[in-house]
Amino acid sequence: MRLTELDNQAFFDKNKAREKVCAGWLKTLAKTVRTPLMLAASVGVLNGWLVITQAALLAYLLQAIIIDKVSINTLSPYLAALVAVFIARSVCIYSYPVLGFEAGATIRTSVRQQLLDHFLALGPSALKHYQSGELAALTLEQVDALEFYFSRYLPQQMIVGILPLSMIAVVMPVNWVVGVIFLITGPLVIVFMALIGMGAASASRNQFLALSRMSGYFLDRLQGLSTLKLFGQATAELHSINEKADGFREKTMTVLRIAFLSSAVLEFFSAVAVALVAVYVGLGLLGQIHFGPAEHITLKEALFVLLLAPEFFMPLRQLAINYHDRAAALGASEAILAVLEQVPGVQNSNEVSSGESPNALIAFQQVSKSYAQRTVLTAINFEIHPGEKVALIGESGAGKTTLLNVLLGFEQPTTGAVFLKGALVNKTDSTQAMAWVGQSAAIFHGSIKENIALAKPEASGQRINEAAVAAGVTEFTAALPSGLDTQIGERGYGLSGGQIQRIALARAFLKNADIVVLDEPTANLDSENKTRLLAVIEHLFKDKTLIIATHDPIVINRLTRQLVLKQGRLVG
Repeated sequence: MRLTELDNQAFFDKNKAREKVCAGWLKTLAKTVRTPLMLAASVGVLNGWLVITQAALLAYLLQAIIIDKVSINTLSPYLAALVAVFIARSVCIYSYPVLGFEAGATIRTSVRQQLLDHFLALGPSALKHYQSGELAALTLEQVDALEFYFSRYLPQQMIVGILPLSMIAVVMPVNWVVGVIFLITGPLVIVFMALIGMGAASASRNQFLALSRMSGYFLDRLQGLSTLKLFGQATAELHSINEKADGFREKTMTVLRIAFLSSAVLEFFSAVAVALVAVYVGLGLLGQIHFGPAEHITLKEALFVLLLAPEFFMPLRQLAINYHDRAAALGASEAILAVLEQVPGVQNSNEVSSGESPNALIAFQQVSKSYAQRTVLTAINFEIHPGEKVALIGESGAGKTTLLNVLLGFEQPTTGAVFLKGALVNKTDSTQAMAWVGQSAAIFHGSIKENIALAKPEASGQRINEAAVAAGVTEFTAALPSGLDTQIGERGYGLSGGQIQRIALARAFLKNADIVVLDEPTANLDSENKTRLLAVIEHLFKDKTLIIATHDPIVINRLTRQLVLKQGRLVG
């Protein structure tokens, strides 16, 4: 489910189970990086035990030097041990974030790969319901938000399960009153951390939703900047972008306010607990209190428990800080799962038989396609044989693009089936067997040669040049200083519509697929460029099966067969 910012909190209030699903997914991911997580936690626990050893050594040395007047030479083994502890702690402090980063980086790479694979599985027809900026924010910022959950929160959670109990076990024989103080105040930190963390999770979800919407909105307006300028709406849209940016800023500040509030509360409780320990042992040393072991407390014992008091709360405070990483990860995982849970359409082979004619290259059998309550294609039946040149005719809205999407495997039919060489069509087979050029060819920032080679990256330079010559690309690149190596802007900036179409046709020719599918290739071209482009198409694909979706009479007259669509039905 894709949530808007307005219904986000209401959805989670009514569907608490959804948060459990997100938490379960994060735990599943954690299993894939168990080794670095366990190593990071082990290093953190070892560092805590070294802190206990350090406190014991410092307390002993100060007692020996100040009270017992022991010579430095006698204490040299203890001093060497203290230095060794310092060095060992330095190694632990360095290793802990390195191991955590390894786990976080592995998760980021894995989740991004899952998303990219799922984008490919869903196909362009499913992804067109999302804004480009929203998908970019999902793949970048929201996946990045998962890192600290694995690199900081999970190891710290394991540390908190061991280290505070170890410290209590060590302190109890020395001073049970201090141990009881630890035992009472420690859980308070965890309780308040959980209470404040609930609000942090909600705020983080709203922040990520606002970021996704703002990213998509901004990219859409940036791509349509020329249109906005022509209609005099640039200033108005600038105000809208400012409003959305302010909304995102307010949600970010809400998250930060919760973070600072939680830090203040936790610092207060830990400070109070440390003060209690300090007052108790201090008054005990002065002989002003006679409760518990305070009456006979030594400087060594007092220093030991006093040095451990702030260290006891350090793992708990760090977990409280990292608890916001958990909230951020839960907020991000909801958006990620909303995409990953979409199931790509699959044709049901039990509903249909194989292609009617064994010689048919493509066969549609009772294909219908519906979106919600709207039927776009109804009971489409036809066959296309190898080498045919077919015009798919119909007015705008007749269903031509939907039919091509079904043929290419971008969408699955609601009923019926499409066969390619006698087998049910799927995106993998169609990608190998077909070359497709859309009405608006995708041209990427880079050289003209790189754009042509997109169809077959492993192709040799000679093969790319041959495709460029055959498609007439070299006719206009000959006048450019760098020829085919000329750099062009995103979406073909700097080239005409006809030149962009020639690059796209060269790309399709280089692929050397059995079937070539063109969607309105002559749209927005003048008569001269249209004639030249059609001549190129006839030359390039004379030995291929050619399917062109068009309503241009000039294109229709050049093809040998016509399939006529009217209101989603095949009428000719």
